[in-house]
Amino acid sequence: MKQLGLTSIAIALTIFGIGVGAARAETPIQAGEWESTEKTTMEGVQPMPATSKKTCLKGDDAKLERLLFPTPDEIKQHNCKYEEGAKKAGVLSATLVCPPSDVIAGVTAKAEISYSATSYEGLGQIEAKDKSGTVIKGSSALSGKRLGDCP
Repeated sequence: MKQLGLTSIAIALTIFGIGVGAARAETPIQAGEWESTEKTTMEGVQPMPATSKKTCLKGDDAKLERLLFPTPDEIKQHNCKYEEGAKKAGVLSATLVCPPSDVIAGVTAKAEISYSATSYEGLGQIEAKDKSGTVIKGSSALSGKRLGDCP
């Protein structure tokens, strides 16, 4: 179970910590330097410290998805599937499903994020499942804010 947990954590952090490309509808936000914070908790795994990163979004890269999800190439590389949820003003809802492989547990990550042009906040639900059927569930508290112009 611990091995599944560590693998799941790596995938979960990848799911919520890498930017997105232009292959899907995108949610515009204000360009500039953004700070993103994530606190992830997984069942049966030692508590992880919150992570924080700064990202400079310029021009066409100023999209909320750029802060939250893997690139389309990374999604394709892991045979994952990205689905947008119901459209609501000021809310981004999406699901990313990655099947298990011999090395990595399968992951389903769902996020519902409330946003404005200069901040976002929301929750992600994570479920990791290996080929034997072992399941670990977790959640992430996600938030971000625009700090100002890029350095």
